[in-house]
Amino acid sequence: MSRSDTPTGATPPSSDALPFDDVAPATIRVLADCGVLSDDPDEPDESECSPDSAFKLLAHPGRRIVVTHLLSAGPTVTVSQLLDYVFSQSDTGSESTETRQEVTEAFTSRHLPKLDADGYISYDLEHQRITATDKTANMKPYLALAILQERTSVSDQAVSQR
Repeated sequence: MSRSDTPTGATPPSSDALPFDDVAPATIRVLADCGVLSDDPDEPDESECSPDSAFKLLAHPGRRIVVTHLLSAGPTVTVSQLLDYVFSQSDTGSESTETRQEVTEAFTSRHLPKLDADGYISYDLEHQRITATDKTANMKPYLALAILQERTSVSDQAVSQR
């Protein structure tokens, strides 16, 4: 935008503006509240998660559900409890047996093993238990941002459909 394209009374964008200068205040609050914006020079320990790996894992709604439920329900839940939670969050609430089997398969063969392999949960296949790890708690700020983004996207879609 050239200076002539700037609306009357508006300040033209600064050439040295950072790409995240317009980040929503809610996003900044989430990051600050969770300590992500701290200036602590210490190296992160193994229990911390990198933003890249956290966002990659949380990109799938199924994995967001696992982390959300584990953080809210307690340090250990059964696969059955998780799946009950998943189905309680569905739009219809009345899935066919085939759909329930597909969802169960997706969680037990893909999402839970992926989160376990990366250390974000401990998945005990034999006892059908999911346990939080130190990394699970460290996902909170990234989960909050993912949920905020999801809600903003849904809200934006609703407005654009009017």
